[in-house]
Amino acid sequence: MNRLESLADALLVGLFVFVASLPLVTAYSAFGTGCAVLRGGLPAGRFWSRLRVQWAPGVVFAVLWVVLVVDVLLVLTVLPAPWFVRGGVLLASAAFGALLLDQARLGWRGALKFAAPSPMLMAALVVAGVLVWALPPLALVIAGPLALAAESTREG
Repeated sequence: MNRLESLADALLVGLFVFVASLPLVTAYSAFGTGCAVLRGGLPAGRFWSRLRVQWAPGVVFAVLWVVLVVDVLLVLTVLPAPWFVRGGVLLASAAFGALLLDQARLGWRGALKFAAPSPMLMAALVVAGVLVWALPPLALVIAGPLALAAESTREG
């Protein structure tokens, strides 16, 4: 598979993850499936046949992700805070978001093994946030490159 096909598959998987995540509680399973498709080098069309929704971890993932997003939005827009407090909240949010994405990539059994979030995945999450903030239509496909980043930072 050449690089252009890999990019196209990542963007298409990102679109599939976005559509599958619209109920929000299915985001956990959708992201994990996107990672599995990209990990296996499967065609992006295999996404739907591999998607198996896990409701319990999906609800926990959705609640934690909503809390994370609301926290970042409050600190950046509403609450007055010095620059170092805002930076600290953004750094903690990036670490927590990377941890959530890594746990979704591993699945609920793999998530039982706690590991520190990868700094590269934290950076990818920050870059993805900035890109979506600058170009909101990228929200439709950004999950694919994030899944590719999560897979490329895994050990072993």
